[in-house]
Amino acid sequence: MIAGKMLHRLVKRVSVRVPSSTANLGPGFDAFSMALEEPHLELVVERVEGGEGVVVDVYGPYRHRVPTDPHRNAAAKVLLKLAEKSGGTQGLRVVIDASIPVAKGLGSSGAEAAGAVVAGERILEMVLNEEERIRIAASAEPGSHADNVIASLLGGFNIIDNSPAGLTYLNIKPPDYIGLVILVPVVEKKSTDEARKILTSPPTLTEYSQALSRSSLISAALALGRMDLLLKLIPFDPFIEKVRANAGLYGPGYRWEHLLEEKKKLLSEYGVALCISGSGPSRLLIYDVRRGVEKIERAVEYLSERIERLAGGLEKVIYTRPTTQGAKIIEEH
Repeated sequence: MIAGKMLHRLVKRVSVRVPSSTANLGPGFDAFSMALEEPHLELVVERVEGGEGVVVDVYGPYRHRVPTDPHRNAAAKVLLKLAEKSGGTQGLRVVIDASIPVAKGLGSSGAEAAGAVVAGERILEMVLNEEERIRIAASAEPGSHADNVIASLLGGFNIIDNSPAGLTYLNIKPPDYIGLVILVPVVEKKSTDEARKILTSPPTLTEYSQALSRSSLISAALALGRMDLLLKLIPFDPFIEKVRANAGLYGPGYRWEHLLEEKKKLLSEYGVALCISGSGPSRLLIYDVRRGVEKIERAVEYLSERIERLAGGLEKVIYTRPTTQGAKIIEEH
């Protein structure tokens, strides 16, 4: 303490825990996202004395799928943007524990970007508001899409409108009794950008109307805790999932007729909703935990067998829940 003032402590290393996310949630294309307790990643940003630019190191089970080129890596792109905004020339190193399946529709790059903006803001001694964090993190995503980024930054269920007029979003606490299971197929999509390029034809007026009405009801159902409406409506996206399934994005030889058959059976026999997580190919099962585990276990068994037989094989099954905790600093020094 000098003259009644605390000495300024320079932070040299920041560790952040970041949740994965699921987006779209049926008909809510580019408008819905939700943070997941598991899987998650941890990301460290540290100063490099005498260094310049950003160095990327990756470890963890999916390290071979995460680019280390700072102009291609989502976390590094965010740090470069923050450094430019702060006017600094400080060298930085980002270390990523790649524990979120990559190219599986679980927002791995969005989580990297969210973690980098939280850690980078602290290490570069910046003060950003929430919307600035979202926009900087989203700038690292294809087309600057903010759905996964917002979920990983804020947690919870999010409704997003990212239009030329500006970004508008609403963060909602999901009901405590939502249970989730993610089934991750072995098939991989090339990229989210490639998955978007398949959507070349516009929806019909009927498809547009159905997507709008169902999305509106899903939002209200989540806010009101109406699991009956949520489970009834989330499976039936009238357009996006159909186009992508028929383009083979969810498995070789796997088409919309197969996905629709699974959706109807899971809902009618087990009370479980099935949708594709983000742009896929992971499947997301949504259920009411108050109804016990027997039916969800039978639903997982049924869908696992279908993915093995029709969609090229199953990589892993993840039991999880929504989380209200977004990207969080867990250590700094």
